[in-house]
Amino acid sequence: MNVQKMIPVASKDSEAKDSDVRGTIKVIDRPTFILKTREGENRAVSPSQRNGGNKKETDVSCNVPPKIQDPIRTVLPSCLEMTSCVKFMEEHMQLCECPLEFLYDQQDFLVVGCLGAQGVGKSTIMSLLVSNYASGIFPIQDTSHYESGGNCTVGIDFFVTKNRVIYLDTQPILSGSTVDYSTPYDQKKSTADFVNVETNLELQSLQFAAFLFSVCHVIIFVQDWFVDPNLVRFLQTAEMLKPSSTSNMDQDYVEYYPHIVFVHNKAELQDFTPCSMEKTKEFYSKVFSSSRLQTHSGLDMSNHTMEAGLNLFFIPRIKSEADEPTTMRQNERKLIEKLKTKIHGVNRNPMTPTTLTEKNWYHYVSRVMEAIKKSHLSSEYGRLMP
Repeated sequence: MNVQKMIPVASKDSEAKDSDVRGTIKVIDRPTFILKTREGENRAVSPSQRNGGNKKETDVSCNVPPKIQDPIRTVLPSCLEMTSCVKFMEEHMQLCECPLEFLYDQQDFLVVGCLGAQGVGKSTIMSLLVSNYASGIFPIQDTSHYESGGNCTVGIDFFVTKNRVIYLDTQPILSGSTVDYSTPYDQKKSTADFVNVETNLELQSLQFAAFLFSVCHVIIFVQDWFVDPNLVRFLQTAEMLKPSSTSNMDQDYVEYYPHIVFVHNKAELQDFTPCSMEKTKEFYSKVFSSSRLQTHSGLDMSNHTMEAGLNLFFIPRIKSEADEPTTMRQNERKLIEKLKTKIHGVNRNPMTPTTLTEKNWYHYVSRVMEAIKKSHLSSEYGRLMP
């Protein structure tokens, strides 16, 4: 009897013990998060918050590097390297789209334009400035051009270097050789705008110059003799016809004007004398005393930097390799290298209130060209011309 009574009691005790063990196991299973808190005992946060924060940190750390590296991989290699110049603008002032393939979406760039009459050596100087990339990048006149009296550069040619310097070589100004190209351009205008072909030709040259004054950081104005009153008047008129880059919303913005360098090409030995150079500097200083073009930027032949120095360079005449001594050719290369170095180091003033990238500059060029074509001041000037 006693044995039978002990069996159920024992079974009840074992069941109670089993239930106690199971209950104890359950209690131990629940606070498994206590082991997690030991990893960061100094942090007064809950385990769930710490685990969530760790996930976010790991996600951010994994996602940040690709975002930083993607622009470098996708932007820079997308542009092609130039080996020769391409057409930037046609003779009828129509902008070409070819240069867009060679422009980056970055802000550190310099635009250098060139102006001058026919045969003064504009394309030659521009080719010398980029001669370390290739020879004869900008085509120059040959015997056929001299015999026919035609110009080699038509419209504006474009070349950009690895250092992000954009060179613009333009057709000659006030040149009779462009009369043949002016007829189709004249047909696009109304008969009341221009009186004759000569008036249209001069106005077209002024529009090219006013265009460069708006879109270039530096203008190289090339001449091959001391002074031409017509060219001086031409520069002053082009400055007057330059479209304004300000608006009613940009009251604090200062109107933009580029640096202009007066380059006398094919200079003789007597032109390099101190007396002759001082007379030339005095002439330019007086003529452009009221001009807003930046004529005194230290872009001169001196070895030291002079912020108030007149932007003046003399390039010696080189007839042929056999006729001229080696020292003259060496001096020419040194002067061209000095000109390039000083142009690259010039202060780059902003063209617009907002900072431009190379591609944004191209679109800005398009707007400037349309503004010049539709300029009421240019039309009125053309009507008043004799």
